Order: sequence, then structure tokens, then C-alpha cells
Amino acid sequence: MLRCTVKFCGGCNPRYERGDAYKAICAALLDTASFSYPEDGVPYDVLLILRGCTGCPYLYEEIEATHRVVVAAADEIPQAIDRIRSFTSQA
Repeated sequence: MLRCTVKFCGGCNPRYERGDAYKAICAALLDTASFSYPEDGVPYDVLLILRGCTGCPYLYEEIEATHRVVVAAADEIPQAIDRIRSFTSQA
């Protein structure tokens, strides 16, 4: 089971419902990943970054994670799920 965390961008220009995207990703990966909000000093397998648009470059480097998966549009959700699932063979 992958240990995952999530960060939402500031939401200055959201073009899709990021909360719904997070719920859909978590539901699709129930058998693969456990998600929580980030805690200081805790290492994660995956940091899921849910941006509202393509304008934010921030990658939350202060969070220790082996992989970073960025979603900036609703149509990127299936690819994000597939990418996170692919990390199970590396964990």
C-alpha cells in the first residue's frame, strides 16, 4: 500500500472541483494507496498536487515524497490514477 499525501494549490483560478477530484482519486485507489494530509517530517511515496489551473509552478518541495503527481485539469485525473497505481511495482 502506497503512503500518499495531498496538497491543494491556493485556488486563485480553479477550473474544476478539486475536492471532487481528490475524492475520485482516493476511491479509485482504495486497494493501492492510503491518503492523508501532510505531516511535518513524514516521508511519503506520493505527493498528489491538485492545482486549479496550469499557472501555478509550486511543487511543495518541503514535503518529502518519492514521487510527485500533478493534476491541473479534470481530464488529467485518469492519467494521475494510472501513474500512482504504477508506483506500486516500485514500492
